[in-house]
Amino acid sequence: MRFIHIADLHLGSSPEAEFLWGKNRAEEIWDSFAAVIDACNEKEIDLLLIAGDLFDRPPVWADLDRAAKLFARLTATEVVMIAGASDYITEDSPWKTYPWQSWVHMLSDKHCMNVQLGNINTSVHGCSYYAPTEGKPYLEDARPDKESEYQILLGYTGDDNHMPADLSELSEKGFDYIALGYEHKASVMQSMHMAYAGSLEPLSVHETGKHGFILGEINEDSTTIRFVPFACREYINIKVRLSSDITEDELEEKLTAAINQYGSDNIFTISLEGRYQPKEPYDRARLLALGNVADVKDGTMPDYNLVALLDEHKDDMIGMYLEEFLKEPAGTREQKALYCGLEALLNAVQKTQ
Repeated sequence: MRFIHIADLHLGSSPEAEFLWGKNRAEEIWDSFAAVIDACNEKEIDLLLIAGDLFDRPPVWADLDRAAKLFARLTATEVVMIAGASDYITEDSPWKTYPWQSWVHMLSDKHCMNVQLGNINTSVHGCSYYAPTEGKPYLEDARPDKESEYQILLGYTGDDNHMPADLSELSEKGFDYIALGYEHKASVMQSMHMAYAGSLEPLSVHETGKHGFILGEINEDSTTIRFVPFACREYINIKVRLSSDITEDELEEKLTAAINQYGSDNIFTISLEGRYQPKEPYDRARLLALGNVADVKDGTMPDYNLVALLDEHKDDMIGMYLEEFLKEPAGTREQKALYCGLEALLNAVQKTQ
């Protein structure tokens, strides 16, 4: 029995919508979901598992309609899904009454339930969220049944506020595979027949690395699973250490070369470290305009000659300010504060001249 396991798609979310290059991100996530549906057909997948947070919010009828139109493209794949902490089931939720196709199954109870798929000799067990948090360990109640040869557990579990579970204990319950959601970074635990699929597409600058789905196969003797990179973009952090003699043009050339090397379709954060000429600070807006740049993190400091400045300003306020800061060695945070204050004082003096 061959399966694909996805989770945490967050359909309806719009990461980077504030950027011109990010206007289509919401549709890209839907496109990736559609591509998974097509992959199920191409790879002759028996079962598609969706381990929570298919949507970024509790869905409305139109959201389920759009998903159902994609499920309609499946030619021989069963679908089983649960609701997670973002797309939880509300009192009047369409999750409860939506008329899914016969091959689409929603495990909509907050307690563990199961669906038996006789055509693929598989039982899938799991439970859904009815609120953004769930502190009760409902997955502990799950047990394999005796109705099917293959047994799968579908769960959305994380910290103490998200259906806490001891993963080692879950792995000992006798399931052939445990498909998990909640963590946005994929994690394959082959020896435990368990995996977090991670988010299909990365959704924030903190979600670096590859994203995709879990491809697995269960037979009479074993379960094999592997992670398949599938996302159309990746978040990449570019770190650059500045020297005081680098010009802004040289910095931009260096960053442009790195962006092209990694692939300009990806999304980047730029982390700057080191020192720069006080009279030539970099222009953050120009760096953001180099491509799909979501953020510029500034860890730099101006390259002041503090001894020379103290000698030059020993009889004025700037000299008094420097003397106070130079009494004791300063850490990075204190140095940042020193340089910010120093720049403000020097700019004020310059304006009066």
